[in-house]
Amino acid sequence: MQLHKPVISRPARGAALAFAGALLVSCADGAARGSSGAQNAKSESSATESFDAQRAWKHLEALVALGPRPAGSGASAATVDYLDKELRALGLAPVRESFVARGTPIGDLPMCNLYVDLPAKGPQADKAPLVIVGSHFDTKRFDQFRFVGANDGGSSTAVLLELARVLAAGGPRSVAYRLLFIDGEEAIRAHWQDPDNRYGSRHHAEQLRTSGLVARTKAFVLLDLVGDKDLRLERDQYSDAWLYECFAAPARAAGLGKHVDGRREPIADDHLSFLEIGVPSVDLIDFSYGPGNSWWHSPEDTLDKCSPQSLGVIGTIVLAGLPNVERRVLGK
Repeated sequence: MQLHKPVISRPARGAALAFAGALLVSCADGAARGSSGAQNAKSESSATESFDAQRAWKHLEALVALGPRPAGSGASAATVDYLDKELRALGLAPVRESFVARGTPIGDLPMCNLYVDLPAKGPQADKAPLVIVGSHFDTKRFDQFRFVGANDGGSSTAVLLELARVLAAGGPRSVAYRLLFIDGEEAIRAHWQDPDNRYGSRHHAEQLRTSGLVARTKAFVLLDLVGDKDLRLERDQYSDAWLYECFAAPARAAGLGKHVDGRREPIADDHLSFLEIGVPSVDLIDFSYGPGNSWWHSPEDTLDKCSPQSLGVIGTIVLAGLPNVERRVLGK
């Protein structure tokens, strides 16, 4: 991810903006309605499972133990194996989306996204709206120091694995979910420069477009840098405001307001790939990591800078916000 102003296709973005604009006020009002989003989170399911911060932390420890995980590396392949194993242990059927990133600054690189689908309930499940929740798992490639990406790549991936357990335990909902683990978000060069970034998310977005599944895809929710002990989500300028509010409003109502409504900044991240194909998207990210952001992309991005509490907070916020997203994409 990077702070800058990318070019987003206006024609593709137009339909999403029209849809988002019509729903902005109603989503904010609906998200704030009631005492908290935590009650809403149970509306689609009779399951009693809740987000387990310690389970997420164990996943984070395991990911960090694999060491640096740059795209195309053996550790990256080991990460995909770990994700696959953990998802299958939940009774899910993960899909490996292998591809070759052509013409990177160091040549062609094999990469692999991984995703798992949670079908909607009902006889028309194959036509239900689709909501994608994603995280990149790769780490920035550095030769001069060892970068394990505990927060940057590790924390959000650990949270997404635990969300998979909770959502699967809850049973089918009125919308379908795809949990997407993304490879190749980080640039190969020292600095973010298009198109040297977002390899995995651009590939997946293109697959959605060419397969026609993009018509069913109503929202993309990205998690990134969510393990910081001092967690506070930014207000990314490229994210759809109604979609951000679906998560921020129940967070405020549940007493977690200090963890949302951070700085308003333009953050280039994997959500741009979905915005470019017209899918409303939000980046739930804390892009302030250490004094002056000095721990970002540094050898200081280690486990001791993160906390199980922050993983629990973001897990709670996501689960509280998803029912709001579901209602809005269903037009309720």
